[in-house]
Amino acid sequence: MEETTGKVRHRHVELAQKILDFAIERGLPRGGRLTEQVLASHCNVSRTPIRKALQLLAERDIVSPEPEGGYQLAIEPASFPGLGEEGLPAEETELYNAILRDVAAGRIGDAQTVAALQRRYGSSRTAVQNALIRLAEDSLAERAPGQQWLIKQFAITGDAVAKSYEFRLACEPLALTMPGFRRDTAALTSLRQSMEILSGMGEGSFDQKLFDRTDYDFHMLLARSCGNPFMSEALQTHHRRRRNSQPPMHVNAFRLIQSNAEHLRILEQIERGQFDLAADLLRVHIQLSHVERPRIAGRGVPVAFRIAG
Repeated sequence: MEETTGKVRHRHVELAQKILDFAIERGLPRGGRLTEQVLASHCNVSRTPIRKALQLLAERDIVSPEPEGGYQLAIEPASFPGLGEEGLPAEETELYNAILRDVAAGRIGDAQTVAALQRRYGSSRTAVQNALIRLAEDSLAERAPGQQWLIKQFAITGDAVAKSYEFRLACEPLALTMPGFRRDTAALTSLRQSMEILSGMGEGSFDQKLFDRTDYDFHMLLARSCGNPFMSEALQTHHRRRRNSQPPMHVNAFRLIQSNAEHLRILEQIERGQFDLAADLLRVHIQLSHVERPRIAGRGVPVAFRIAG
């Protein structure tokens, strides 16, 4: 029963985030109505788990019940940074991060059993199993023959970030120029709202959590829109893995402000149908993000982006 409850709670948190993603992509404002049937169809689940996820959001004052039934948004979705790990059991989250850290540092091997991880971390079998399930859902682990689990070491080792940028540089700009690329106007408009909220913030008040959510949504939207299902799946899997395998880190706000401006210029070219130019700007953006990630480079938006603007 304990394991089932933990899994269900995790599913409801994930579903609650999907509901928020739906509201953001559709550009719903504060007060926008959320109906169980529409959400169930969008998330491809029954109405019962949708109801539980909405109740979870209501507990956090993100949605509020309507007198005649149903829920409405109690926050402005474009400015909401996302649920993150809220509502997830703390022990499982700590285990999840500890396993990734120890494999990346070489303190444990990439092939592990539940029993071995129980002994190492002094945790319950249920907590270890749920942490491994979360790793698998994030494409960071998979079941191996017998009782073993295989942690995907290549995704979390020291040079994983550099390899990630290599992959993105090769694939993301190309995705923008695929013949089947389709603009999702509602999602682009909603993203623009979030980016413009960030643009109004200075270095002292910059919301890194909102930036992280917007950054992820931006790159996932490009992946979903490319029109090639093989490339779309590969990029979406990569961005989910990138988001979940990298530990939280403080990045100087100036670089994040600069990056947000780059996103906006790419988005403007997509809105205009200038996909080749958007791809060129995206290529520069990825290169700058790689080079400037560990430090602050020169101040000011790069020349390529000033010209494009």
